[in-house]
Amino acid sequence: MASPDSLRRVDEFWAGYFGCAPEDLNGSKTLVVPHAALQGYDGVLVFRHGSACIVSVPDAVPPVEREKLQGAPPERAFDPEFLSKTFVVWKDRISPPAWVGTCDKADFKPVATSARLLTARDADAIQRLAEGCGELAWKASKLVLDREPNFGVFSGNDIVAASGYLNMGGVLAYIGVVTHPQHRGKGHAKAVVSATMSYAFERDLVPMWRTPASNEAAVAVARSLGFRPYAFTLDVQLTEDEF
Repeated sequence: MASPDSLRRVDEFWAGYFGCAPEDLNGSKTLVVPHAALQGYDGVLVFRHGSACIVSVPDAVPPVEREKLQGAPPERAFDPEFLSKTFVVWKDRISPPAWVGTCDKADFKPVATSARLLTARDADAIQRLAEGCGELAWKASKLVLDREPNFGVFSGNDIVAASGYLNMGGVLAYIGVVTHPQHRGKGHAKAVVSATMSYAFERDLVPMWRTPASNEAAVAVARSLGFRPYAFTLDVQLTEDEF
């Protein structure tokens, strides 16, 4: 079970992210807030944590829409159909629910791994992995070539799986992972993420995993490493795509 200190740190991070109080995250109401950390983002982030729901909106969202959201119970505010009607957008502009998990050091279940920290000398191998995975899979992995740390599992001279994290506020390590299509289903993702998590724990960060809730395989990998559910999120796209 996550320690009270770990939960406090995570709650305080998200409270600061949304510009609300930690108590709001652990309440039982819907709270509508103007973007804080998301300032400049034209969409809406709906964050369901426990019995509470935080809805972060751009300044341009009119008061009538905010009042509808604020007056809705949390389970209603997290409903895509309700959001579609409230913001007057097609339902395809609302993302599927995402599963957000965090892992406390006491819950961590590391696995044996040959993964190692990648360096500038691995740039060509990283590029081959990115090309082999394709643009969509690479983008979904949240990996950035020139952002450290990144870990890789090798087969010969080729990286078959890579993982890294984004340091969020010195509290969370937002984990990203990608596996080459020809090497999936062999445990490489779990092994490389385990190395990334160990590195994050050494730096007093709390690993965080976010994946579509419908991706049962990814959620299963996260749970097998010790991640516990923390929240669910929805993104609402308010503006038309630009061509």
